[in-house]
Amino acid sequence: MKPWERLVFGLLALTVLAAIGVKLHELDMPVARFVRSFDIDELNRLGDLLAVPGKGVVVAGAFILIGFLGLRRQRDRLAPVTVPKAGLVHWVRTWWPQRHQLTDVGVRGLLAQLSIGAAIQILKHLIGRPRPRFAHGDELVLGPSLDSGLDSFPSGHAANAFGAATVLGWFFPAVRTPLFLAAGLVAVSRVLRGSHFPTDVWAGALIGVVIGSMAAVGLKRWPNDGLPDLLRTYVPVAVSTFAILWVLLHPAPAWSHEVIALGVGIALVLAGGLVRGLAWTYLEGEDKGPLRIFGRLLLVIGVAVGCAPWWTAALLVVVLVPLGLAGLHLERVPAPASAHPWATMPVWRREALAVGTALAILAALRSAQGLIPIG
Repeated sequence: MKPWERLVFGLLALTVLAAIGVKLHELDMPVARFVRSFDIDELNRLGDLLAVPGKGVVVAGAFILIGFLGLRRQRDRLAPVTVPKAGLVHWVRTWWPQRHQLTDVGVRGLLAQLSIGAAIQILKHLIGRPRPRFAHGDELVLGPSLDSGLDSFPSGHAANAFGAATVLGWFFPAVRTPLFLAAGLVAVSRVLRGSHFPTDVWAGALIGVVIGSMAAVGLKRWPNDGLPDLLRTYVPVAVSTFAILWVLLHPAPAWSHEVIALGVGIALVLAGGLVRGLAWTYLEGEDKGPLRIFGRLLLVIGVAVGCAPWWTAALLVVVLVPLGLAGLHLERVPAPASAHPWATMPVWRREALAVGTALAILAALRSAQGLIPIG
């Protein structure tokens, strides 16, 4: 990304995340009342168990262990260690870049954990928001406090879990999805346990991801590498997750509005598949990128329009369209030949499967509308 693109997309992302936080605040007290309506020992024990990976001591200990494993493996590789004639400074300069990757993961993860812990504790006591069990109305009571129970915002467990997932996901991208699913379970457990509001874990997750990415990438490289990765990967996922949550917690709108939204969403999905299919009819050597990107955007936005409120689809447009425009400037190289059945499948059959998958997701989300009755 160019500097101006990072600035524009960063401001748009901040605007979108702030809008989600405002809308998510509407769910705070309804969710808290819903959680108070049941008290099941098995569910409480499960919530405590799921929250363990988000404890600061557990996360810090895990990264320390990872760092020592890296040092052990490196010691076995480089032993015996001798100081060259050039001196100790020269030895440190030549040894440090050769350290094992696990050492780097441990150091950066521990640095992220310490930074997250400091930031969370400062914000908790500076904001002084009551925890759900001490809040009995919809009014927002804030103010600096060191009292126990007035430290709800933001969630430390969510920040720790998402910070650790971000650091590990940067070094091991193949397991990024299960890492963030585990972090999401930690965040959900804090809400179901009655320890935090939804906005608490939302803010904690954002803090964890930002600080974790800074620690993993490095402050000097972060504007060029870490920030674009956040904008391309995490912000769209955050908006999509919020949209799914909103659908699950809210009943369907009036029948007339529902039919209109569903019809428009299906039309956009079909149009997206058509545009993606037309891209493959271009002659050899012609740029298929714009049509494929536009078709993909139509598929995603069509699903959102068909099952979520209009403003949720608008948030997705704000997040995805600029990133799609940035993708048009990327230099493309011919894709290597693949023996995978998906690659050898006829174009229109492939796009029909993509459209069918999008429609199936739309139908599943529509059927799950208002599945969790918090009202």
